[in-house]
Amino acid sequence: MIKYILGFIIALAIVLVAVTIGANNDQVITFNYIFAESQFQLSTLVAILFGLGLILGWFITGFFYLKLKLKNMSLSRQIKRQTLQINELTTTRDKAKAE
Repeated sequence: MIKYILGFIIALAIVLVAVTIGANNDQVITFNYIFAESQFQLSTLVAILFGLGLILGWFITGFFYLKLKLKNMSLSRQIKRQTLQINELTTTRDKAKAE
């Protein structure tokens, strides 16, 4: 839980620094993208692009984290199954030796 809070605080600090740096840039620039063209203040454009990059980074990180969690759950189930099989085989072998 602490690592999530720490991650949130770090992300919030980065956003605040980006907004503070961007707030000093009041220039209006023309931003061309594939299907249109718009005029933005440089600070607004920096904040938007930074936010999109942050969200994209969180989605990519979350995807790989979820993928690893699912793999870990699968391997844990496999270990439990194999442990049960080993226990069954050893008890069967011990019974055969006792007879």
